[in-house]
Amino acid sequence: MHTRQSGAAHVPMIFFLLLMVLFLATLGFAWVTQNKNGELIEARNKAITEAQVEKNRALLVEHYVADLNDSVRMPGAYDGRPDSKSMYGDAKLDQTGVMNPAAIKKALEDAASAAGVPVSLGLEATLGSLVTAVKAANQRAKDAETERDRMATAKSEIESSLRKATSEAATKAREFNQGLDDARSQFEGAKATKESTITNLQGTVRTKDEEKLALQEQKEASEKSLNKEIDKLRNQNAALSAREQLRQPANVADGKIIAARTGVKTAFIDLGKKDLLQPDTMFRIKNPSNDSVKGYAKVIRVEPERAEVELSGIVDPIGDYIREGDLLYNDLYTPGMTRTIYLMGRFSAPYDANTLTTLLRALGNKVVTKMGPGVDTVIVGNDPLNEEGDGFASVQESAEYKLAVDLRVEFAPLLKIRDLVAAR
Repeated sequence: MHTRQSGAAHVPMIFFLLLMVLFLATLGFAWVTQNKNGELIEARNKAITEAQVEKNRALLVEHYVADLNDSVRMPGAYDGRPDSKSMYGDAKLDQTGVMNPAAIKKALEDAASAAGVPVSLGLEATLGSLVTAVKAANQRAKDAETERDRMATAKSEIESSLRKATSEAATKAREFNQGLDDARSQFEGAKATKESTITNLQGTVRTKDEEKLALQEQKEASEKSLNKEIDKLRNQNAALSAREQLRQPANVADGKIIAARTGVKTAFIDLGKKDLLQPDTMFRIKNPSNDSVKGYAKVIRVEPERAEVELSGIVDPIGDYIREGDLLYNDLYTPGMTRTIYLMGRFSAPYDANTLTTLLRALGNKVVTKMGPGVDTVIVGNDPLNEEGDGFASVQESAEYKLAVDLRVEFAPLLKIRDLVAAR
């Protein structure tokens, strides 16, 4: 009995829930439908407005085409751009007054070509050129009429002068015939004189030929002498090349440290007077197993077999101090050799040409002022000023640089060796 009453109570509750769900679904559907209707109405109004704008624009275009045709009066048809045919669909311009822009452009070009004026861009420019040409033609016609009148007057004057000249010419003809007889007599005398002169000139020509032959022989002798001089210079160049081959490459050490102590600012090297070493010569110091510069050595005292140096610029005075066996390098020094150096390019303070020359000579080098055979090393500075003085000319394009290349001299850019020629 109790169980049956409980089941009966559940049935109305479920029915109520079902009704509630259906009611809510109906409300939701109605709300969605109403929103969609509102959007459709808004889209319709927008489409109507846009359609009216396009209609007004189409009317404006139609009036524009008609007014333009009324001004140009050149009927035709326009099918659009060839490369855009697929975009037009079935659309056509069938209103009155449509023109073909290409035909208008061709008409303008033909008119300009016929008038002999340049084809300008645009209607206004082309018409302006045509108007200018017409005005010029009218002016030329007026000038021609003026010139015609002037020429008619001149013709009348010339005819009068011609009649007068004819009379005078008859008189002068008689006088001329008389003069001609006299001139013929004089000519015969002058002819004889000329033949004598020709004979004398032929003798002069023979003399000149002999002088020319002598000059030719002198020229050949001079060429022979110059060829000997060239051979001499070539031999000198060959000797210099052989000497260049004796010079140590830049990657070969010039000497080494033979005595050094930690904390002492001086050391001894294996170069001396026997090696033509000069005081104040600066060396880079490198570890035999490392190519980096670990310090600098400046020669302060030269002995026959060795030299004392002052140490400076030590990179690692504790972990890698200067020690026996370290190698010495100087791009401007080779043991047992003196160098002839030429300064090429532009040099500015603190290493201007005069200062640099003094420093190089103090190290035992010979500094010359002209590039030529005998130069061992060229120190290259900055690019010099050009002839106009408004810029710089490449030093490598100069004739003296190319001569140095032909002579196979050693090049030492100042930027790479300035630590070896620092002011003492």
